[in-house]
Amino acid sequence: MKPIAWYDPTNGMVSTDKDSPLFTPLGQVLPLYTQRTWEGLTKEERHEISLANKPYVADIMAAHEAKLKEKNT
Repeated sequence: MKPIAWYDPTNGMVSTDKDSPLFTPLGQVLPLYTQRTWEGLTKEERHEISLANKPYVADIMAAHEAKLKEKNT
């Protein structure tokens, strides 16, 4: 994910340009990112996972967690 802006903690300035003249020379510039919205599973995805993992509840939970990690990383 690309930064949406840059922050210079030495003077508190924020800019969308990493090389902005607003930043302190030789100062540390930190990237700023947007917060992603959590994406849950659809009803169909939940059903598919539960059908594939009938025997054990722990396996179903692990499969759900793996699918959520896949969708949100």
